[in-house]
Amino acid sequence: MTERQTRLAVPTEPASAARAPNAPAHPRPLALAAALAGCLAALGLCLYAAAGLVEAPWPQTAFTALLLAACGCVSLGRGRIPGTSGRAAGTVRPLVVALAVPAGFYLLERPWNNALLAMDPYYAAANLCVLALLLAVVYFAGQRSRAAVALFLAACFLAGTANHFVIAFKGQPIVPADLFALSTAASVGSGYTFALDARLLEAAAVLALCLAALSLLPRATVSPRRVAANAACAVAVAACFGWWLGSYDLEEAYACTVDVWGVKESYAEQGSTLCFLKRVQDLSPAEPDGYDADGVAALIGGLGGGAPETAGETEAPTVIAVMNETFADLSRYPGLAGTDARPAHYYEIAAEALEAGDAYVSALGGGTCNSEFEFLTGSSMGHLGGGVYPYVLYDLDGAESLVSYFDALGYATHAVHPAENTNWRRDRVYDQLGFDQFADQAAFEGADTLRGLTTDRATYDYVLDLLEADERPQFVFDVTLQNHGGYDVGGLADELAVSVPLGDGSTSSELDEYASVIRQADRDLAYLVDRLNALDRPVVLCFFGDHQPGFSDWLFEATHGSAADDLGLEAVQERYTVPYLIWANDAARAQGAHAPDSGANGRTSLNYLGSKLVEAAGLPTTGYQRFLLAVREAVPAINLNGFLTADGAWHGFGDEDGGNPGALDALRAYATVQYDNLFNKNSAWAAR
Repeated sequence: MTERQTRLAVPTEPASAARAPNAPAHPRPLALAAALAGCLAALGLCLYAAAGLVEAPWPQTAFTALLLAACGCVSLGRGRIPGTSGRAAGTVRPLVVALAVPAGFYLLERPWNNALLAMDPYYAAANLCVLALLLAVVYFAGQRSRAAVALFLAACFLAGTANHFVIAFKGQPIVPADLFALSTAASVGSGYTFALDARLLEAAAVLALCLAALSLLPRATVSPRRVAANAACAVAVAACFGWWLGSYDLEEAYACTVDVWGVKESYAEQGSTLCFLKRVQDLSPAEPDGYDADGVAALIGGLGGGAPETAGETEAPTVIAVMNETFADLSRYPGLAGTDARPAHYYEIAAEALEAGDAYVSALGGGTCNSEFEFLTGSSMGHLGGGVYPYVLYDLDGAESLVSYFDALGYATHAVHPAENTNWRRDRVYDQLGFDQFADQAAFEGADTLRGLTTDRATYDYVLDLLEADERPQFVFDVTLQNHGGYDVGGLADELAVSVPLGDGSTSSELDEYASVIRQADRDLAYLVDRLNALDRPVVLCFFGDHQPGFSDWLFEATHGSAADDLGLEAVQERYTVPYLIWANDAARAQGAHAPDSGANGRTSLNYLGSKLVEAAGLPTTGYQRFLLAVREAVPAINLNGFLTADGAWHGFGDEDGGNPGALDALRAYATVQYDNLFNKNSAWAAR
């Protein structure tokens, strides 16, 4: 047999058995897993819709479910579908990876941004450049794999979805400090309904299509040499990104400004990626211009002045501060006067209080910890900027506060909050501030609940028990939980439910549920005051809300006919207004509790409220407290959005022409003293 005949005699593989190198005889496990994931996602969407949690037309819901299942199965055809193997697929691969950048931008913005198509091309390009850098880091760190690109796209979708829900619940998008409080968000998230709307389904469909396209690409080749090169590229790009972020002020270099009272609008107009990074740059506390640690004592003496006021030879009163969750008077909005949105008992008590009025806070819909921070430390978020949560970012050990003040007077100090003690890091912060005891949810096992949340009355009974168990003067700080959002939980008994019609006669289940729980909170306040007034020991009570509900955003627009941001700063402050009062029982009034002398009665902010409380209780004031009260004479109120001058006008920060020189000087002195108190705790004046 010749050589040629020998070659012809060798059996050959039938043509029908030939297959592309990347097409296995049986589907790979990963392809099967992808198909299963797609089918499960489709099934989950159908079940979610059946539960009434999809707010989109049923054809879109059905189409999205089918698309999820189909896209999950696409990977089963890799190598069998023409063009998904060999050189053709390898050539397309760089283009598909590059297209992940605009796809990620879409997935990040579409779920929440109504103004996406109207975004200035300059800001769109800036966001795309930043996302390209982030993708490069992930892509090279993931060894240029399809999974790395998929991870980038999934992260963009999850971030956009998270923004959608946070804005729906709080009225504001995610800021960097929120990442330090994920446990708090998870703890309170059970009170909200996570319904999917048409835009979320659209974004989910786009993500599924992107992942299906990635699954058809060939795998990246891996070798020790390429692994090292990819890792080096990832480190280099990450270093360049870090250098850029640390070297350039995004506001100056790229005209990226995040309006503190229009954060959502800033994110929508300039892109969430760029604005989020601007907030990252704002996290570090900036030293005030001209700060001189040695001159702080002189500032306090110059503005505070005078010798300390001392209490008489009388029994020191017990002081109770109640920060009531989301307690607000929404009847102040046009068309709601005279409705059940008005907390009637509060106003009855306020009429007999030492002082009562409006307090301007720095939180809306959430961020309770910042209201606590302002009240307890006498600091203002106006000096720290937006997107900052001092409880999770700063060490407050050694800072002067109401807690350290009452502790120095020999008071027992108690904190009460019927939730997880790790929320907003209260377990650590309350210890730093110096509370003797902290009663968290463990102290309220078996207590009465409303919509699954511990009632205000249960916390008040706990406070009354503290007073009964110890005759010494006490300082008790009670942060309630009953009124926490969301307001679509239901489960209210008929005798508790109220309805608040809007000006056009329509109603909102969200507003109705909120008004119902506030009415119960109002009744519980009356209960507490009656019980305190029956005591034969002096007690002074400070009561205030921490913020308005997140839905006050749409409520303002519905009742005013325009968004607050379009009407100016004074209108914006309407959404940041809560009631407050300082009340004393008969025993406290008999021995010296009196209305504060610091002027501007009825309008204040939480940073001053603690000093006003001490003054009203007839207790001695520190130099720091007298300094705050002196600042208040020039600047009666200040919060994250701006400041109020003595002439009753609101001004934004940086408004050098709007404020009179005395107000601006007081603000600069205040910023210096606050910075020193929070971040330079070894100053000479701290010895006091």
